[in-house]
Amino acid sequence: MITGVHNERKCLNCSLVQKMREEQSIAAEPVLALSCLCEEQVICPAVFSISLTKRNRPANQNRKPMKSSHQEQIDRILEKLSQVRAQGLSCFGSDQHHFELNPPIQERLLLEFENEYRVRLPDEFRAFLLYAGNGGAGPYYGIAPLPIIRSKILDWPFEEPFEKVLDLPCPLYFRMKQASDWESEFGKTDPYQGTMYIGTQGCSYYMLLIVTGEFRGRVVYVNDDDGSTPFITHEPDFLTWYERWLDELLAGYKIFWFGMGVGGTEEELLAKLKNPTTSDLDRAEALRAYWRFPKISEESKALIPTFLSEPDLEIKASACRMIRTFELRTAEEPVGELLSAPTAELRREAIWTLMQFNPQRWSEKVSRLLYDDDQDVTETAFQTLKQAKALSRTRLLQLLNEPPNEGVLYMATYTIEWLSEDLELLLRLLEHRNDTIRFYATLGLRKIKALEAIPIVIPLLETDVDPLVRGSILHMLGELDSRQSRETLLNWTEKGDDDARLDAVDGLCKLGDERVIPVARQMLQETRSPVSYDANGRPCGGNINSIGYLVDQSLQESPNKALRKLSSKPGF
Repeated sequence: MITGVHNERKCLNCSLVQKMREEQSIAAEPVLALSCLCEEQVICPAVFSISLTKRNRPANQNRKPMKSSHQEQIDRILEKLSQVRAQGLSCFGSDQHHFELNPPIQERLLLEFENEYRVRLPDEFRAFLLYAGNGGAGPYYGIAPLPIIRSKILDWPFEEPFEKVLDLPCPLYFRMKQASDWESEFGKTDPYQGTMYIGTQGCSYYMLLIVTGEFRGRVVYVNDDDGSTPFITHEPDFLTWYERWLDELLAGYKIFWFGMGVGGTEEELLAKLKNPTTSDLDRAEALRAYWRFPKISEESKALIPTFLSEPDLEIKASACRMIRTFELRTAEEPVGELLSAPTAELRREAIWTLMQFNPQRWSEKVSRLLYDDDQDVTETAFQTLKQAKALSRTRLLQLLNEPPNEGVLYMATYTIEWLSEDLELLLRLLEHRNDTIRFYATLGLRKIKALEAIPIVIPLLETDVDPLVRGSILHMLGELDSRQSRETLLNWTEKGDDDARLDAVDGLCKLGDERVIPVARQMLQETRSPVSYDANGRPCGGNINSIGYLVDQSLQESPNKALRKLSSKPGF
């Protein structure tokens, strides 16, 4: 993290800073680690943290008493945070907030927010902001202060403005089933109405708080990149969720994916598992929750394998996973029977477990599942056999010639050590509909130095829509010298997009062809970064260096002295 004095004149987020000063969330001259855009602060925009020692905090100016239950919980939370700091503990994201809370917010400012958006925040979250801190320490990258929460209004991705949806009832519910089309059940209702951003888990993962509806007060985990089903946490309110995080930290539990499942100590989970009135769903979740523990008791070790005989398939799968997690090898035989289980999830869990325990013993049986009806099962079988070095070249060739599905074909194309005798197979793979398979086929041709394939791959530069395939072919031409290679590369220094031009220049530099000099001189003057496109022709992230810099690198590495002289390091 970069820290320094905030430059309000250059920062586009300075309005947030001013708002936080009004709310007494920061001192007059703070040292910030801020997601701002001024020259002094260039850090991940997902991060916003302010570390203030307790002695620098203004006194809490909120005089209204809390509910006694909230008071007790806030006191416990502050004490446990102090213990975490004293013990020098760490977890994912703690380098951003250092387990420090910002000063509490003034109640009048919280009321202004609630009046503006016509909603009263859940009592437990209000108590946290008013009496613990206006953001700061918390799970993952911490809890956002109210000005950052407010700023997310500007990022609201849906048609309705934020202020028109925050007070509508949230339709999300506990234990939603994972499905690619999960949003369809809500029809025209926005599934995220009645929710409010409270923090980031990194990348495209966020934490929301449900502020309206049946599950008001619960925290929700969402991924706005892959469209996966939101996960509503088990805890009924924010403070209970937050305190669980501290309890698990202090207990030494695995904390990376905190909150993704039911909480509880081993003793509590044991009691739930042994209770005959516990539902199958609750037992399956209790079993999965064991993964958090660094070690378990002998009683649990003896109990977990017994659930393999349960009729409920979710319970079986959860038990199998914990057998693998804690290496309960006495259960190897009953796990082996699950290779023919009726569900793909069970077969996959069995494969992972058996190949971890004894790959030599189980490789042959797992190999049969390479042709399972379920693609996820076939890919799991392939991955574990590959890790165990149990995939012979003969087996890989069989999978390439008679693939069970595209997933296994892709992995086999990537894994096999190609030989010159495989030329015909590689040329056949060049015609496959899958972009990635065609790309790895070009890598195979380059690996075996298939000069005879040059006349075949050159026409693909005009017809293949995938930029990775075209780029690999251009690299191939720069590695396999021929008259056709040179002429084609020279042609593509002018006709292709930025990436193709750069690949063509690089290829000619590798071949030492001095006809590239006029083009190279011109491109050395280009100061912009190359624009890259995906297979659909849409711009996508590319190299951050300038075109001139990249051409200079190619010139430096040329075997031709005349070309090296054009570079910034001619003696390199």
